[in-house]
Amino acid sequence: MHFRRFILGAIASAPMLAAMAGAAQALPPDQAKSFITQSGDKLVGIVNGGGSESQKAGQLRDLVNQIVAVDQVGDYVLGRYNNVATPAQKQQFQTLFHQLLSYNITYQIKAYQGVTFTTNSATPQGDDVLVDTTIATPGKAPADVGWVVEDDAGQPKIIDVIVAGTSLRITTRNDYAGVITDNGGQVSALLNAMQNQISKISAAQ
Repeated sequence: MHFRRFILGAIASAPMLAAMAGAAQALPPDQAKSFITQSGDKLVGIVNGGGSESQKAGQLRDLVNQIVAVDQVGDYVLGRYNNVATPAQKQQFQTLFHQLLSYNITYQIKAYQGVTFTTNSATPQGDDVLVDTTIATPGKAPADVGWVVEDDAGQPKIIDVIVAGTSLRITTRNDYAGVITDNGGQVSALLNAMQNQISKISAAQ
């Protein structure tokens, strides 16, 4: 579970995620594989490198913003409630979503010293590409992690992460929808829950 939370936070809680219908172009598998290899090398370099935890957290946040379609992820996980949320609620949601990614990244740094990242195959999935990788952490069994990559305005971006056969974008969307549904369809309930989660994580650091 710790690994899954790290992936979601560092890439994606986070740990992105909707394809832009009509705008996306087919991405060559080799380009997607190269992109994930380079991104993985950068992530490992930061986690295993020198500097304070706060410095590493800042570097990881910058990396996430470069390689992940964060705003698209937010739109996807909010799902059908994009249609009922007010403009102010949408803006607040995106702000909180970015903050949760940042806090989760910071929280997980200690646990992943010594991590290694190996890129395996790249398989086309429509206009997207699924890049399979193996991530190993000392003292833990290697984990197979898939990264769904799309062409975003000419640049490859991560739009989903597959851990243990589970799509993190779908899991997160279902979790968020459950919070809203359990509270009478009020988007404000999700915003409050996200703020409470941020407060708890912040207090624990």
